[in-house]
Amino acid sequence: MMWLGYESQSRRDKKSQEMQGSFNIKFNSFLSYLPKANLGNAKESVQNPQMTSAGTMRHIFDKRISAGRSLAMLLLGGATIFSAPFITTASHAANSASVKIESSAPATLPDKATSAIASIVPMHMVVDAFDGNDGRLILPRSRPDYASTLGGIAVQIEGPAKRPSMEDMLPAATADIKQMVLREAGKRTSQIFDLTLSSGETLAKILKRAKFSNQDIASVSQALSGKVDLRRLQIGTRFTAALDIEGQPIALQLHLPRDAQKNGAFKNIYLDHYVIRHDGHADAEIKGWQSLRAIRPVELRSVHAGNEISLSLYEAAQQVRIPLKVLDEFVRVMSFSVDFQREVQTGDQFELVYDTAMDKLTGKILSTDSLQYAGIVLSGKKMGFYRFVHPNGREGWYDRNGESAVRTLMRTPVNGARISSGFGMRRHPTTGYNAMHRGLDFAVPTGTPILAAGTGHIEYVGWNGNYGRYIRIRHNATYKTAYAHLSRFAGGMRNGREVQQGEVIGYVGSTGRSTGPHLHYEILVNNRRLNPLTVKLPTGDAVPTELMPAFKTQVERVEAKMRNSVTPLYAGISLQQALLSR
Repeated sequence: MMWLGYESQSRRDKKSQEMQGSFNIKFNSFLSYLPKANLGNAKESVQNPQMTSAGTMRHIFDKRISAGRSLAMLLLGGATIFSAPFITTASHAANSASVKIESSAPATLPDKATSAIASIVPMHMVVDAFDGNDGRLILPRSRPDYASTLGGIAVQIEGPAKRPSMEDMLPAATADIKQMVLREAGKRTSQIFDLTLSSGETLAKILKRAKFSNQDIASVSQALSGKVDLRRLQIGTRFTAALDIEGQPIALQLHLPRDAQKNGAFKNIYLDHYVIRHDGHADAEIKGWQSLRAIRPVELRSVHAGNEISLSLYEAAQQVRIPLKVLDEFVRVMSFSVDFQREVQTGDQFELVYDTAMDKLTGKILSTDSLQYAGIVLSGKKMGFYRFVHPNGREGWYDRNGESAVRTLMRTPVNGARISSGFGMRRHPTTGYNAMHRGLDFAVPTGTPILAAGTGHIEYVGWNGNYGRYIRIRHNATYKTAYAHLSRFAGGMRNGREVQQGEVIGYVGSTGRSTGPHLHYEILVNNRRLNPLTVKLPTGDAVPTELMPAFKTQVERVEAKMRNSVTPLYAGISLQQALLSR
């Protein structure tokens, strides 16, 4: 038992000595990289170990080990602080190359000391076992060719083709429906009907007048429904129907206004909508009623018109054939600054510039587009406004200096109105008593559209005692407008709804305490009813500074059209010339 214990103790001692020896060897290798300040005293002992006792050798190396441990801890801490940013880079480099580290003595040591150190610390080499490139740096490889790697077949792919224009996709229109029927169906026509949609009528009702059967009407309606919303056809929409030589319906042409064709892919293109009956004569595969859209070539022209007012603005406009639509827009633009009932006098002059679309095939005017300029001379006072479209699509009217023509509120919210009763004291027509009339009465026929005087929110809509059907709009914290005696409200009018300036909100009537059809109009400033003709109204925003160059270009373009026109420049002449021409 004692023998076993002794043997076990001997093994432990032997293993401990081996570990101590291995540690001393590794530690001495590490100390070889440190300054050799303490090695000078020990070189003789190293070179002649037989001349030094074991105690002396142990004492010398114990000192070296103690100093070395302290210095090693100091260097290890400094290396940790300063080498942190380079750890990642060093780790990548170690994975791709062999590292060879050689110990070197300071240049100041003598040759004997250097040889002594070299005898103690041999050259050290660290080789990455996972490298396999003998220390050479591995460069990044190029991306493999997928076709050769995966065994695919190389093909040529072309980019998306340019979208064809409408002219390339749709056929051209003909001068009239007879030529279209002959070209598409191969048949001749015998009778043509010009139809106009009136109030209360439907497509089926007007087609009955053109001798269309119920089956034909159903087929035509189905063919058109995919191209046009038949429920939203406007009053006044024109149709042209044709019968073949046998007296049977053969074609129908729908004449949509140009305003309804300015959106989407068909912008700036005038389309004719046809529905033609095919019997298989021209094409055996096409039978029955088929819809067709064709492009009608048009020419956009600018028209400069003007006249001198003798009896009324309307009659003066009719004399020079200004379309009613253009005249309405002219009055709307000028109504912010002009009271057409009181300020317009005989001898005053006006002019305007508007665009039209002319049919190149027939020479007829197909539609009237936007008004570009509106000018007027009132008792020698000249004013003119130019249309300008902002980059975001918003439309505005401005004078030559870029100041807005729009006021916060319109002084006249109905077109063609006559003031039947002004603001102030009067004898009431129904009660017979003198009372303050806090508004303006405009005498106009029943059903005349009433426009919102400004943008705002409806504060009240409904019946309001003696006012009858009544609408009040709050435009901001200061201004409100009120409209009374309406016959009916426009669709969608409700409390809180937002309305835009110039939007139709109702129609003239004679509800409430009224003696005849008229509009009672009020402007409220801080809830006080003031005279709409004299109240001071703020103007809209001017043209932004960054858009002034574009606005000036538009002004010059419009004025160039007026200079090249044969129409006298009534509103463009100077103030002195205007007075001399009277």
